[in-house]
Amino acid sequence: MKQKIVMEVSMNSSKHRTRAMKIAAVANGVNSVGIEGTGKVVVIGDEVDSVKLARALRKKFGHVMIVSVKEEKEEKKKEEKDELYWPYNYSHHYPAPLVYEDIYSPSQPPICSIL
Repeated sequence: MKQKIVMEVSMNSSKHRTRAMKIAAVANGVNSVGIEGTGKVVVIGDEVDSVKLARALRKKFGHVMIVSVKEEKEEKKKEEKDELYWPYNYSHHYPAPLVYEDIYSPSQPPICSIL
């Protein structure tokens, strides 16, 4: 489950922005980190704990507010529907029965009159 978390952090300088990005990047499950505007940190990842991330940012910056947590649908499911596959069409066919015929039998008269 992919999540997009937006947090409002009080950042005054570029040094604070880089610190906030480093703290967010180290969290478990984070795929990408970005900054929107002057005071919002955007984190995208799989199963990221937003509360733990907010606590880690509060230790350095004091005031942190979680603005939104959105779950995004995975695009992989759409791609799986587009993939082609061979359906399972297996039906059991029994082999044709073998028929043995005697070509020459001494008890029967020969079919050919020449013999």
